[in-house]
Amino acid sequence: MAEQEFGEIIAVEGPIVKVRIRPQSACAACGQKSVCFAAGKYRILIARAQTGIHEGDMVSIDFPSGSSIISSLLIFVGSVSVPLTAWLIAELAKAPLWLRVASAAAALLVYWVFLISLNRRLKRSGWFLPRAEKTKGGSQEPAQ
Repeated sequence: MAEQEFGEIIAVEGPIVKVRIRPQSACAACGQKSVCFAAGKYRILIARAQTGIHEGDMVSIDFPSGSSIISSLLIFVGSVSVPLTAWLIAELAKAPLWLRVASAAAALLVYWVFLISLNRRLKRSGWFLPRAEKTKGGSQEPAQ
């Protein structure tokens, strides 16, 4: 997916907007088009918007890569390192095998509960959403 897309606001719900994005000419040759766009139809994105954006406005959508990297680290690296750390701590304490397995499983369960609660909290704040900025004069260039 591109780091910047252009589209039209179709709905405004407080600081969150729905943006209709049309496929670009490069999409026809892309190998991921079946995942990204459904046979050349419009795509709807949810984004965070600044004040003053209304329905029908043209916007540019910026996709920050930082939140994707943080999410990947939390989900994949954390899910391996947390139970492994619990296992190693139990190993250092000379715990029996069943206790090492139980501590690793319990640590993973607690970590998943943490991730679920973090996800719910971040969904409400919308920090991970791409940002929509109004373009000047309906063009596909950001307003200055």
